[in-house]
Amino acid sequence: MMKKYFLPILISFVVLLNCKEDDSPIVVPQPGATLDVPVGGPTEPNQVWVDLDQNRMNVNQRDSWDFGFYGGDKFRVILNNSTLMAAGKLNTTSIDEVKESDIASMKSVVTVGNFQADNVQYVDDIMGNYLERTAIDEISEKDEENHVYLVNMGYSVFTGNTNDLKVVGEHRGWKKIRVLRNDSNSYKIQFADINDTTHKEMIVKKDKEYHFSYLSLSVGIVKVQPAKNLWDLCFTVFINENKGHGTYTFSDFVTINTMNNTGAYQANISDVGSYEDFTKEKVDYTKFVYNDHRVIGSSWRTTYGGAKVFTDRFYVLKDSKGNLFKLKFLNMTDKDGRRGYPKFEYKLLTN
Repeated sequence: MMKKYFLPILISFVVLLNCKEDDSPIVVPQPGATLDVPVGGPTEPNQVWVDLDQNRMNVNQRDSWDFGFYGGDKFRVILNNSTLMAAGKLNTTSIDEVKESDIASMKSVVTVGNFQADNVQYVDDIMGNYLERTAIDEISEKDEENHVYLVNMGYSVFTGNTNDLKVVGEHRGWKKIRVLRNDSNSYKIQFADINDTTHKEMIVKKDKEYHFSYLSLSVGIVKVQPAKNLWDLCFTVFINENKGHGTYTFSDFVTINTMNNTGAYQANISDVGSYEDFTKEKVDYTKFVYNDHRVIGSSWRTTYGGAKVFTDRFYVLKDSKGNLFKLKFLNMTDKDGRRGYPKFEYKLLTN
């Protein structure tokens, strides 16, 4: 009797398993679109992450986070580049002993835009190679090797009314921090105001689906960047380098997801012909840049003679899945000439 009922049940179970597998979503790259990117206007309050193959954008306010903690095998911590944060290493591992007199002379150098060539050491790698160099040294297994850092917390988003570009609000102050390995899959961050004699601590777990887990010292863990396979471009305010003059603030900037093997290059119309006539057969694979997330950067626009988009160029991008796209920028302002309203079109290149 039991055998009589067991066989139909087994068959039904197998059928259910097969139905579940067949119903799994199939990701089909979108053929293209024209996107108005919600950077937010002249104060450029937002970071916008764009996934081309799914025609999707994720948005976060720039000052919603302070630190990013790498989710892979290494232990690396990044600063919020978009709020102009910087960090300088102190010659101590005792966070509670640090006071204002210990760091006063450093405040003029642990900053962005002071026209000192060597201040790039206080920000994360400009090219985005964060596994090679960050302002905060790679977190050691040995606690005694993890020093305290003076952190310039940068600036909040400007919240007043303006029609002119104004990406810097109030200064967010200074902190002292120290980061340790909590275990093989998490970090411990110690932090305090400069003259505090005790500190607070937070634990940040790694998540391998994301490049970084993001932390706000005032809020805790926050959502920022999408999963590492779900974005190609980021529109953001950015710390760039002026060779010989150090770091400076750059608005209307575009980075690409080089950490997930996304590459891009600039195609000049004088060399390859028009955007409309550019096909997959014309892609030059030797020109893709994978080691500098600034390959698009600010090269798509100019502010000389008014804020405008260059019309003599477009870009070719290869995402982590191997999809090839061409993309062309259309605007960086609204109809009244106010910055912070970028618009671009893109198209999937197929055979």
